[in-house]
Amino acid sequence: MTALVLNASLLYAQAEPKFGRLSLLEGSSEMKAYKSDLQSGMSFTEKHQRLLLTEGLPQLFLDGNRLERSQVRQRLQKILFDSISDPTAYKTASDLAVTELSTLARSKEISINGSINAALFLGELKEQKGLFVTTATEPLSELVSDASLTPSVRIAALIGLGNRVKEARESANGSPTVTNIVGIIPTMEQVISLPAEQLPAIARDWMQARTLQYASELLLLLGNDSQDLTEVSKGAIAITKDVSRSIDLRIRSVVFLSRLAGTDIALPAADIMTVTDELVRKSLREAYGTIQDKKFEEEITGMGMQGGGAEMMGFDPMGTPVEIEKNYLPITASLRASWRLVSLADSINRLSGQMNDEQETYENNAKRLRTFGVKIYEEPKDASITSAVEAFDPDSIVPDVESPETIDSEKETAPKKSSPFKLR
Repeated sequence: MTALVLNASLLYAQAEPKFGRLSLLEGSSEMKAYKSDLQSGMSFTEKHQRLLLTEGLPQLFLDGNRLERSQVRQRLQKILFDSISDPTAYKTASDLAVTELSTLARSKEISINGSINAALFLGELKEQKGLFVTTATEPLSELVSDASLTPSVRIAALIGLGNRVKEARESANGSPTVTNIVGIIPTMEQVISLPAEQLPAIARDWMQARTLQYASELLLLLGNDSQDLTEVSKGAIAITKDVSRSIDLRIRSVVFLSRLAGTDIALPAADIMTVTDELVRKSLREAYGTIQDKKFEEEITGMGMQGGGAEMMGFDPMGTPVEIEKNYLPITASLRASWRLVSLADSINRLSGQMNDEQETYENNAKRLRTFGVKIYEEPKDASITSAVEAFDPDSIVPDVESPETIDSEKETAPKKSSPFKLR
């Protein structure tokens, strides 16, 4: 009996929802009575709790709502909470919802999509004044840190913490929102140091990339307390040095660390600059390598971009046929390369102040690197990538294969057959 009193959701946990779709609940007499009662200032009674816990929140995982899950969360906020006028009743309802949503996010009895939706709604739940519910911050942190949960639920909870960081950024310094958000730093420290065996690589990278973004935003709020992010910075340094981690994540780590320049956190600036040089080359080699791979594929198959080796043709505004420049690298890959170079250039510029006598040299290098990154963005072509490689990693340039027409056929002793080794 004591357990039931302390956790009212246990009273209704086994009840089968009466309404299989949210639209049915919205149009029901029960929902109309719920809204009428609470709009009039009535306290949150047991019958209201029953509707919230057995009919309202289960809409997050019912199959009838599977095609409109994000809309369901917005509509539930409106019908279940925005209609409550009494502050005490609102707090009672939100506290019950926080407890139940945390339970649903961990539940093995509902679909994984339902658990994800519950974690997302926990992160989106609003207080009466429109701010995110502060009592949900700790349960969200616990979900993020729970290694027994599926990665998608932990990611959904992390999004909720990110929403709070954004809200804190937009709030006045010294507000309760800012004070509350500092409490997530221990969770950020755990995420940035997640061991490889705990999560799939893609999930781990995503969580750590978002953590670095949130930490950068939080840095602007901490002011003189920036040293609170010391452990996060140590995790970022470890990522930059780990060559097995993705290029993008290592770049995001460098960006975050560069934003700590000038704070109370000591940085191994020289080591970071060394990593930055490595990442510039790796970024360009990846893009340039894609170009070379596609050229190689075309050579050994004899198939051009139009098939059969034909050139790509187009028409000018007057309708005259013109040859279109052939580019092997997809535009999205060019834009990624641009983002990488510009991000690294800006990071070098921020860190250059810690390089003493070499500051001017690094500033000039950063300016030059940024120029190439912007050019790739403005002209996402193979030629732009090649120009950058020639400037920063000339040893990677692949010489053009000798044209067959220039070979003396009288001196040809081997059969005329394409050799992958020769082409490479």
